[in-house]
Amino acid sequence: MSPVLGRQRGATLLIALVMLLLLSLLAASSMRQTLLQARSGGAALENTQAFNAAEAALREGERRLVALSQQPSFTAFSAGFASCSESVPAVRSAFAKAPTGDLCILTKASDLNTGALTQTWAAAALQASGTDPTARTVAYRGSDGSASFAQTPRWVVTAIGSSSVDVSAPATNLFRITAVAQDRGKRFPVILQSVVALEVP
Repeated sequence: MSPVLGRQRGATLLIALVMLLLLSLLAASSMRQTLLQARSGGAALENTQAFNAAEAALREGERRLVALSQQPSFTAFSAGFASCSESVPAVRSAFAKAPTGDLCILTKASDLNTGALTQTWAAAALQASGTDPTARTVAYRGSDGSASFAQTPRWVVTAIGSSSVDVSAPATNLFRITAVAQDRGKRFPVILQSVVALEVP
């Protein structure tokens, strides 16, 4: 075998090894990218689930508040209560047929009108276990009371006050509804708020 041919075979081997190394690096990079995409996709899914649970709790709170406003005794409850342990049984007694879920209306002094107050409330709400009302939250168990969640969403209504200046017109009371939910991995808390205006005869 000629020396030139031997050198060419050695160069071919070296080039093949470099190409194999490059392909291995490319495959490892591709696998890492796929893994990151799967993780971010899973995180996005969990965040969406937490958002949907918080939104469902918020809408249920709005629905229950509107249902209470149609009861003759709504005026007695419109200022709110000091705690949910007082509010839940009192509000339940306002209905001829007991509702499937709880409704807690807290006083204006408990209003969650700043980010710091809301964050503090949410942190405490997410520590609650079970479905019983706490001092400042009630559990969302679905509109029919049969839903189950890995982490039960919690919500509360706070009385904000009246927006009416005309004493001859019915008073319009404002209520802030705050809901919080968290994903199964407890990484993404979602807090939602809405303000509902209801006429008090």
